[in-house]
Amino acid sequence: MENSFAAAIPIAITFTLSGFGIAYYYLTTRSRERLALIEKGLAPSAFAQSRSYLPLLLLLGVLSMGIAAGIAAGAGLTSLVGSQSYVYPATIFFFAGLSLVVAYYLLKALPSAN
Repeated sequence: MENSFAAAIPIAITFTLSGFGIAYYYLTTRSRERLALIEKGLAPSAFAQSRSYLPLLLLLGVLSMGIAAGIAAGAGLTSLVGSQSYVYPATIFFFAGLSLVVAYYLLKALPSAN
């Protein structure tokens, strides 16, 4: 047990340092690109981002409803088909995928902020 824990420590440190390295590289590169564009005459207001989280919330809400419908359908199919090991994952993934398609069309129908 101690050997597996001792082996997990370097792996966790590696993942953590890799995450910080990627984040640092991304942020410094983005800053350099923005400074270069400002030097060429682009207005700094062009980098302002809209802070609307409504599309993300809509996507998460529809996805959650799809997963819940998948669990309910899995329970129903289990009582009809019997206790098969593939029923719950199949229905959960099917309804989650279906909910992502529904969310795509809902987001496509929303008026854009631009």
